[in-house]
Amino acid sequence: MSAEGEATGFDDALRERWTRRAQRRVAEAGLRTGAARTRVIQVLATHGQCLIGAREIVQHLRDGGATGSQASVYRVLDELSGLGLLRRSVDDQGASRYEIADDDHHHHHFVDEQTGAVEAFEDAELEKAIVAAAARLGMDLTSHDIVLKGRRRGDAEPRGG
Repeated sequence: MSAEGEATGFDDALRERWTRRAQRRVAEAGLRTGAARTRVIQVLATHGQCLIGAREIVQHLRDGGATGSQASVYRVLDELSGLGLLRRSVDDQGASRYEIADDDHHHHHFVDEQTGAVEAFEDAELEKAIVAAAARLGMDLTSHDIVLKGRRRGDAEPRGG
């Protein structure tokens, strides 16, 4: 993708590491490296470090001059998820969003209920609390996902009374 089509604020090292891993896993699985799969991998590497939906991927493909059906994108997303390359999250309306899976890159999400915007965030204190809670529960923590939902202060509509 061109520099103007790349997402800002994303980790270039993660992008490169995940792209190489995806190409290797796809080849090991015996899947063809066709144009559609390659383009979806490129979009995910550039825009999928935080939650992205299939429609957004299709739009990025079209913005880049490529054609691709939503069905093809879903097929590739299912394949990549099955290979452990993506994490899938389902929102309250049942819509799936995806992000690249990488053990060295961990964050949580804030969903603005007013706008639907999803933002990634990291919080060292939250991580400590999660580890402590797991210890209190007597469990070996293997993973966790936190999604905070709400409205930004100042954005909320006044309550009628």
